[in-house]
Amino acid sequence: MKSAAENRKLSLNECKQTLNGSGDEYTDEQVIKIRDWLYHIADIAIEAYEMEHEQNFAETIEVKNKDKP
Repeated sequence: MKSAAENRKLSLNECKQTLNGSGDEYTDEQVIKIRDWLYHIADIAIEAYEMEHEQNFAETIEVKNKDKP
């Protein structure tokens, strides 16, 4: 599975527009750190969702096959 960051990272300028839009001023280095941290959090959330989905699927199959030989 590719991480969110490998699929398509937002450009530095796209991130700066969003982050600096509220009147705050972040340096390029800060913007990159924030962007990378957010991608990392997204990867964790996606992995947790996939693990839960796989577990639910396995439980469903187990219940459906319970009374079958």
